[in-house]
Amino acid sequence: METIKLLLADDHLIIRDGIKLMLKKSSGMEIVAEASNGSEVISYLEKYASKIDIVLMDINMPKMNGIEATQLIMEKFKNIKVLALTMHAEGTYITNMLKAGALGYVLKESGTDELITAIKTVANGQKYYSNEVSVTMINSLMNDAEKPKNSQLSERELEVLAHIATGETNKKIGDKLCISGRTVETHRRNILSKLDVKNTAEMIRYAIENRIVA
Repeated sequence: METIKLLLADDHLIIRDGIKLMLKKSSGMEIVAEASNGSEVISYLEKYASKIDIVLMDINMPKMNGIEATQLIMEKFKNIKVLALTMHAEGTYITNMLKAGALGYVLKESGTDELITAIKTVANGQKYYSNEVSVTMINSLMNDAEKPKNSQLSERELEVLAHIATGETNKKIGDKLCISGRTVETHRRNILSKLDVKNTAEMIRYAIENRIVA
C-alpha cells in the first residue's frame, strides 16, 4: 500500500508536534508538510499539490481559516481530500466544513487509533465523523424546527437520512432504528427518488445544503 501523504494545518505548534508524535509510529502515512494557517496551505499546494493526499485541517486559524481554505482546495485541487481536525463539535462548524467539502470531521480529543482510522477512511474516498460529531448531526435533525418546507421526506426518511449522512451502513442504521437492513435500503431508494438525486454523495450534499442534517 502506498504511503498516505499528509499536510498538517494548525496554528498551534504544540498541537502539530503532538499530532506528529501520534502518527509517527503508524506505518503507511507521513506528514510531509505543515502550515499555521489556511493561506500557507494554499501556497504550499500551489507548488506541491502532487505531494499531498490529505490535508488535516484545523478550523480557527489566522489569515485564512480552515473553512475558507477547504473551499479553495475543492475549487483548485480536486484530487486532495480534507479531514477536519478540530476542537469544535458545534453544529455550525460541522455544517460549514462539510459544505466547504471536507470528507471527514474528527475532534482533537480523539485518540490515536481513531485519527488513524479516519485518515485511512478518508484516503479511500469515504466519509468519517467522530461519534460526537455524528450525534450532533443527528440531534440537529431531531431538534431543528426549520426543516425545509418543500421536503417530501417522511419523518422516518429524515431519520434514516441523518444516519446515512454519518456514513453508517444499512445494517447499523437498521439496528439503531430497530428495522431491517432491507427496509433501510428501501428508505434509501425512496429518498434518492424523492430528492431527485443520483447517488448517496448527492443525497448527503442536498441534506446539508437544505438543513435536513447538521
